[in-house]
Amino acid sequence: MKLNFVSTLLLCAVANAGQFDAPPADLPDWSKTQQFTPDHLVAVKRLDALAVSPDNKYAAYTQWMFNRTSNKVGRNIRLMSLSGDYPASDLTTFAFGTSDTSPVWLDENTVAFTAVRGSPASNIFTVSLTDKKISQVSNYTNSVSSLVYSAAAKRIAFISDVYKGLGVDESAEKAEEESNLPYSGVVYDHLFVRHWDTYIGKTRAQLFTVPIDVVDGKYSVTGKPVNLVEKYDGAWGLEPNTVVFSPDGKNVAFDAKIPGREEAWSTKADIFVVPSDGSQAPVSLTPQNPGACSAPAYSPDGTRLAWLQMVTPGYESDRNRVMIYDTKANQVSELDMGWTYSPSSVAFSQDNKSLFHITNYSVDDALFKYDFDTRANTQLTQGSSVYMMSQISSNNVILFANSLSYPNTLFNLNISSKAMQKISTENDALLDPLYLSNAYTFKFKGSLDEDVEGMMMYPFGYDPTKKYPVAFLIHGGPQSSWVRGWSYRWNPNVHSNQGFFVVVINFHGSTGYGQAFVDSIARNWGSHPYFDLMKGLDYFLEQACGADQDRQVALGASYGGYMINWIHGHTDRFKALVNHDGTFSTVSSYYSTEELYFMEHDLGTPWIPEERAQMEQYNPEHYVTNWKTPTLVVHSELDYRLPITEGLSTFTALQRQGVPSKLLYFPDENHWVLQPFNSLKWHNEVIGWIGKYTNTTVWQLTL
Repeated sequence: MKLNFVSTLLLCAVANAGQFDAPPADLPDWSKTQQFTPDHLVAVKRLDALAVSPDNKYAAYTQWMFNRTSNKVGRNIRLMSLSGDYPASDLTTFAFGTSDTSPVWLDENTVAFTAVRGSPASNIFTVSLTDKKISQVSNYTNSVSSLVYSAAAKRIAFISDVYKGLGVDESAEKAEEESNLPYSGVVYDHLFVRHWDTYIGKTRAQLFTVPIDVVDGKYSVTGKPVNLVEKYDGAWGLEPNTVVFSPDGKNVAFDAKIPGREEAWSTKADIFVVPSDGSQAPVSLTPQNPGACSAPAYSPDGTRLAWLQMVTPGYESDRNRVMIYDTKANQVSELDMGWTYSPSSVAFSQDNKSLFHITNYSVDDALFKYDFDTRANTQLTQGSSVYMMSQISSNNVILFANSLSYPNTLFNLNISSKAMQKISTENDALLDPLYLSNAYTFKFKGSLDEDVEGMMMYPFGYDPTKKYPVAFLIHGGPQSSWVRGWSYRWNPNVHSNQGFFVVVINFHGSTGYGQAFVDSIARNWGSHPYFDLMKGLDYFLEQACGADQDRQVALGASYGGYMINWIHGHTDRFKALVNHDGTFSTVSSYYSTEELYFMEHDLGTPWIPEERAQMEQYNPEHYVTNWKTPTLVVHSELDYRLPITEGLSTFTALQRQGVPSKLLYFPDENHWVLQPFNSLKWHNEVIGWIGKYTNTTVWQLTL
């Protein structure tokens, strides 16, 4: 955010200190700068769900806020003019305890959205830009979400959880009947039994469209919802994800994981096309592809449909290839982009001549533009992570971007110059006075004699004549990476503001460095990544002026939690450890997790002898007798990815051996800690733990 700069010597005088590339102007005048704390983190206004008007004159988006006094959250819709000084205002009135979501434009003056607002469930409403009058469009008794609109079709699409053979309202009646049954037992005859944080019931998230038109001066539904996937000839339960109308409104394309007995150990997900009126069954465009397809996007002229496609069965982190479907010739081809990086979303340019894509590239989730004629693949953004985008003119894109020093913020990107103009200000008053450190990248030779990248951040109040503890954060995934992006759960700036140097390493297996780098972690969980982490930390400590080698702590979640347990068995260099939702046993976690395809690809199948041996080779359980370092264990009841037994097993091993340890347990969280007050409690325990063992005064939760 806005900083007042002073000059100071940042690094020790060593020959290669410039590797950290930290100019003196990057640190503020500490006397004029305040600490960023977890209190600020939960107070940030969260912007999301960008929707640009058909005439490209306005942007609608949602704003989430938390009220600490009432312990309530709320979400409303904001409106920004995309001209002049980009004025923004509330389009729907904000109130804690209410939620207006999923904005879509019906015309240049009307935004549709979902909300409850006194109706029996989440329904469709509209708001007028002219007078901000809100009208209710639907009155279903079963909730709807994820709106998509086609002016050409005069239909709005939505998702609703329904029973097999039943419609939206009928499913609400069925749910009421089932809630009154005298027993609670549920019978399963195939996996999944549960997924992420929910036990699988009898309903599925189905895709509906309903006709909508202006009647008596306001939008109304003019027919019954049609289930577009009920005629699918495979196993019942197809659940669409990304949904897009064709420009002429005649068809809807979507991606969906293939349901059935093998769902838990298969990643197969297809791209489907179905008439928007549901008159025919969905047709798969990728029936022979064994991997996961996602993110369909039509060209504005409707002649092409693009999507992302993985080809390796059972591998959720395979490279996303960009596929192009010729809608007239009925032919699919792969777009040769000349690299092995993996886009996460695609969108055609307004003139149909280029393809925008967001791709994890080094430490950025960057926006690129691929030119179909010249095959040039141009990086348009750097230093941030792009979240959503919409082209508003031949040379301008509106996008959400975030970095380590700012949350989701709207920018106007000039495509030619690559200049980004910040146009939203919702969080300026809160964050401008605070220290939000940039990240300084460095590279070193890691495992396999390959370059590995890391980032470091300076502690609040940094003085090169003093020493500071080091917080070593380890990312999960493991096929993920530390990027210059904002996080509400693992935000490195929270730790740097407590007086710690922060170091992160994108070890082998991380994304953003080509597919071979990603693939290298399979069946190697405890080898290449561990080597990279230790060598990268050593490399940092050799160069950073003021980093106290006697006060190092390590923290990690998910795979990062696995690595904390692995580190615990292989080194005593750290003063304290924090294990959040980490694996205790590579074998027991196979039998208790839900997504078996991940375990089978990365670690193996335990009843296959040679694969069992690979699982045991990097099993942290075998090294518990080496555990001596004080450890905080965090785990939650609703974590079905790595169930609570993994955390309890870790805590049991620590307690039984007399290792100083605590367990932080959340009965109402999943693999992530999402509720604001639970986040504050999490930070209180985590920061308190590393502060205690590094003799550092840290933030404390006050109620």
